[in-house]
This record gives sequence, structure tokens and C-alpha cells, in this order.
Amino acid sequence: MVTNVRKILKQYHAHNVLIAVSGGVDSIVLTDIVSKIHPKNHMAVVNVDHDLRPESQSEVEFVKKFCEKSQLKFFTSKWDHHQSNLGMEAAARKFRYGYFKQVMDQYGFDTLLTAHHANDLSENILMKLIRSGNVYEVTSLKSHRDFGNGQLLRPLLGFSKNVIKQYANKHDLKHVQDETNFEDITMRNRLRNDIFPQLQEENGQLLRHFKLFDEQAGALIEIANQRFAEIASQMKLLSTNGEITGNLLPVRQLTSNQQTLFWGYVFKQNLVELSISNKQIQQIIDVVMGDKPNGTVNLEHSWNFTRIYDQFKISRIVGDSDFEIEIELGQKYSVNNKIFRLTISTEENATFSVDEIPKHIILRTRQTGDRLTISPSEHQKLSKRFINKKISKEERNKIPILLFDNQIIWVEKIYNLSDYLKKRRIFFKIDFDEV
Repeated sequence: MVTNVRKILKQYHAHNVLIAVSGGVDSIVLTDIVSKIHPKNHMAVVNVDHDLRPESQSEVEFVKKFCEKSQLKFFTSKWDHHQSNLGMEAAARKFRYGYFKQVMDQYGFDTLLTAHHANDLSENILMKLIRSGNVYEVTSLKSHRDFGNGQLLRPLLGFSKNVIKQYANKHDLKHVQDETNFEDITMRNRLRNDIFPQLQEENGQLLRHFKLFDEQAGALIEIANQRFAEIASQMKLLSTNGEITGNLLPVRQLTSNQQTLFWGYVFKQNLVELSISNKQIQQIIDVVMGDKPNGTVNLEHSWNFTRIYDQFKISRIVGDSDFEIEIELGQKYSVNNKIFRLTISTEENATFSVDEIPKHIILRTRQTGDRLTISPSEHQKLSKRFINKKISKEERNKIPILLFDNQIIWVEKIYNLSDYLKKRRIFFKIDFDEV
């Protein structure tokens, strides 16, 4: 491992390096290796306290003392769980990497190192295949990429978790352990703890094959993107003032499958934080290739794709208070300065019940035409319920609404489906507490 890390640092001319360290075994091992091969006056450690677990503060103290003992500069910040349209994991990641960029710019670091390894890469690929199958998402964890004004390197990506643990044991490296990693409350944990051990029993070369797939898919994407850049130029594609515009004639020469990749390229190049589903991309293709000269596709966070004859526009048209979040059971999400969490529950603790676990769970603000089920055959407009409950217009635009497969299940303070329909067999609990 030491030789490989040295080779990567040299290959990418890493001079002033900043290492992201949580205190876990992976990041402690990476820091130990780098400290042996790189001048300590040209390296430092950065840490973020996400304040999501009682142990987080003690883990920061552990990393701080580790740095003091190793004579390394140490930077840390605490996330305040500010309101975000993103899920908790995504919002925390955005803050974390934003802070890393800030430290790099302020103190002149040219390279950020993270301790992602081969198991992380394989888990990431399988998670993205399960969630979307989008090739751009599947190959998103790279060993090297541009980052802010510098670069990001993942020098342990070719090594398994077991190899990293063996290094830690051999060199008697102390580290912290996040016990929630062993709880099957997230998809990543379920894959890590239950699925991957079984897959590796089937083939011991599993991690190597995932890495090979990632490299080959990445190479194909590079070739495709070169062609897509030419098409974008022919379309006179422009991204200005938060809006993307262009001519549709060149892209209409592509097949449907090619367009799926092309529009993925357009969004990734120009709106990297906007998550576009396969269904939405297919809707865009249908509008682009359809006989009607005008059409609109609603995207997340109030973005729209609009066709006007042979031109198109991607733009955002609504206010700041609107949000739409795809919910995963057990995950925490920051909404209106509160933490939202949905879990399967016992009947005694349940907020509501349904007959089936939904395929899609969405938490969003109100939309035109929203209707509430008040009996198997009766509905009420949400707008009327707001009026009856004397909810102010300003408040109406912020109130979270939970949907299971496009049916409104719960509206904060004013509606619960279980109040109107008989008890069902699957129980859910909503936690929605002040930060």
C-alpha cells in the first residue's frame, strides 16, 4: 500500500496535501502512510463533526489528539444541520466537501486525499445500479478528479477493507468505530453487512471485477462524452444565468438510447446537483421526438425542461421555499429547520398504516391539484383544507407533504390518511423534531 500511495502522489504532483479523516480505520491508515512518505510540513488533516451521534464530539477529540501525537496540522468544523432540500446524507456530504474546499483555498493545499477503498467502490456501483442504473452515477467514484482549485485523490481505491485492517493491526493503529455501520438501517449497510459477504463467497475476485467494470465503463463514457461535446456545439448549447438553452435538431438524429446518455451528459456537465431520474429523461426524449411543437417536463426542485418548436430551455421557475425529496426509510432529512425521519414501526408507535410498502416515497411542498383522501370514494382539495385550518399563505408554501406512490399520506399538523381509512397491516412512524 505504501508504494502505491507514493506512486499516486508522485503521478499527480501532489505537493500540499489535506487528508480527510473521520477517525475510522481507513482514514487513520491513509494518514499514517502519507506521514511516512510525505513531508509533514506539506500535509494536514481535516475533519467534520456532523453532530448526528452522541459519540461525534469524542471522535473529533480522538482525531485531534492523533494529530497532536503525529505532529500534524488539524482543521475541524461542525455541521449545524441547516435546512436543505437534500437528504441528510447528501446535505452532510455537501457541507463536508464545501468545508474541505474552504480549507484548501485558505491555506494553499493543492490536493485532497480521501480514504475510499475497493469495498466502497463496489458498494457504490451496486447501490447506484439498484437505485437508478444510470451509467453516469454508477461510475461516479473516481481515483482522481478535479476538486475546487485543486484535485481530489483516492489512493486506497485499489485495496480492500481487509487489507487496510491488516495494515492497522500490523502497525497497532488505534481508531474509532461507528457502531451504526453494523445496523441494517440504510441500503449501504445492508449491502455491506448482508449482501456482499454472500457475493464474495460466490467469487473471491468480486472486488477486482467491480473495479474492472468501473474502469471500462469510465473509458466508454469518456469516448461518448467527446462525441456529445461535438453535438452540444452543433446545438449551440448555452448555459447562462442559471438557464440552459439550445437547438434540438442535432440531438434528434440520435437513437433513443443514445439520447438517454446525451441528456445525462448535459445535466451532469451543467446542473451537477440536479438529480434526474430515468423516467424524466425518457419524458424529455418523448417531448423532443414528439409531433407536438411545444412541451414541458417537470424536474425536481421546480426545474422544467421546455421545448418550443426546435429550441429547448432548462430553467427554474419557482420560489426558494419549494422542495421535493425522495425519502429512504431510516434516513434523516433536514426540512424547515427540523429533522424528518420515516421508519417502519410497531402498531403502538405508528403515525399511520398502509397495505403495502411503496415503491416511491416523496416529501415535498404543495402542488396545484393536490387532493386528500377522506374516504375510499371521496377526496378534498388540499387548498380547501388549508383554508379550513386557517393556515396562512406563507405557511402553506412550506408545510411538508408525504406521498406514497403519488398518494398523499400525511400533511404536517393537518392531515393523516389513517384518520379516514381503516387500519392497515404495515405501520410507519414519522419523527419530525426541531434541530
